[in-house]
This record gives sequence, structure tokens and C-alpha cells, in this order.
Amino acid sequence: MAGDRFRLARALAAITVELSEPAELPARLCGVCLEVLPVDGVGVTLVTRDQEGRAMLGASDAVGARIEQLQFDLGEGPCVSAFSDARPVLVSDLGAADPSGRWPMFTRAAQALGVGALFAFPLQVGISGIGVLDCYRANPGALEAEAEALAVADAVTLALLNYQAQLTTEGGPGDGADLFDLSWRNHAVVHQATGALAARLKIDTGEALARLRGYAFRHARRVDEVAEDVMAGRLDLGEEQE
Repeated sequence: MAGDRFRLARALAAITVELSEPAELPARLCGVCLEVLPVDGVGVTLVTRDQEGRAMLGASDAVGARIEQLQFDLGEGPCVSAFSDARPVLVSDLGAADPSGRWPMFTRAAQALGVGALFAFPLQVGISGIGVLDCYRANPGALEAEAEALAVADAVTLALLNYQAQLTTEGGPGDGADLFDLSWRNHAVVHQATGALAARLKIDTGEALARLRGYAFRHARRVDEVAEDVMAGRLDLGEEQE
């Protein structure tokens, strides 16, 4: 197993060296993860240490991307819990009582996508986390390759940290950019709207984001769509919306 872990780590590290464009990183990493794990799809989300920032880095397919988006929009789900608790969250059956009670909004939405099981692994070194690897399957059932998934999560963490080191080295790819630059663009308008709303209403960013999420949930819309309307002046969340 140790040999497999080292080979996987080297393979993922090689990806960071071989990239011609930084934008290729998310798809390449997700592709390797999907290839070596017995799951139907994966997604990688980056999270800041204070958990104020969370954004999808990449996903293997549309369902994987939607799983990450749902957890961002709703602020709940295995990904959120895995990062907060700094341990894997393995949900073999999303329809069971425990996940349905723990993440009611997320589990209903994920099941509607045809997701039966979800396994979230924190990407961390020691107690310091940088994100989460989510793996989903259409059919419920335990993840028998848990040890392999842990090795994959470790390898992804090392690959991302290695790439971050390249990004922050003078002359490296991205010219000093940050990994979040690859993912914030997916949610940049959310963070812009959150900051603008917080400044205008004189509330903290947590409450501003809660307003965006609350409106999106009540109206069955994506948070980024609501944020776009706020920034364009088409929607005023300063007053309670019905």
C-alpha cells in the first residue's frame, strides 16, 4: 500500500509539473482520482482556514460539480462537516435517517440528482486543512476502498501544496497567483455581492451570505445567480424578500 501511495503521489505531483496552463489543474487532478477510485464521480473544494471562503476547484462531471455547488449554496453537507471536523465523513446511504436529519436540504437535493452515497475526505496536513475531496456513487453502499481513498486525499493535498509552492515562486506558473484564483472565478460574484451587501447594510459578511443563500433556497435558485442580480441592481436584499 505504501508503494501505491508513493506512486500515486508522484503521478499527481507530475501533473503539477507538466501543466501548460494553470486552468488545466482541476480537471487533471479529478481525472486521476476518478481513475483510481471505485466511484462514479469526484469533486474538489478549497476552503480557507477561517472557513469564510469556500469554492469548488474542479469536478469530474456535471453531477460532481452540482454536489459541490449545493454544499456551497446551502452551507451544509458532508464536505462542510469533513472540513469542520477534520475527519472523513462517509455516507453510504443518503436516504438513511442520519444524513437526512443532519443535512436535510442537501440530502434531498443530492438524491434528486441520483446520488446514493457520498464520501468526503479532508485535504489536510496535520490539523491544517486546505479543502475537501468529495466522491459520489449513484448506488448506496459502503466504500470498501477507504484506505485507498485516504491515500488519494493525501496525494491530492501534496499535489496542491506543491503547485501552490510553484505559484508563489518567482517565475513560476501563474506569476504569483494563488490556488483560489483557479476557483474563486466560479464564485467571484458571490463574494463580490456578499461584500457589497455587507457594506451597504452595515452587517457582517456571514449575515450577508446567509441572506443570499436564504433567498436562493426560498426561490430554488443558485446563489451565484442571485448574486449576479444583486450586483446588477436587479434585486435588493436590503428588505425582507417574500
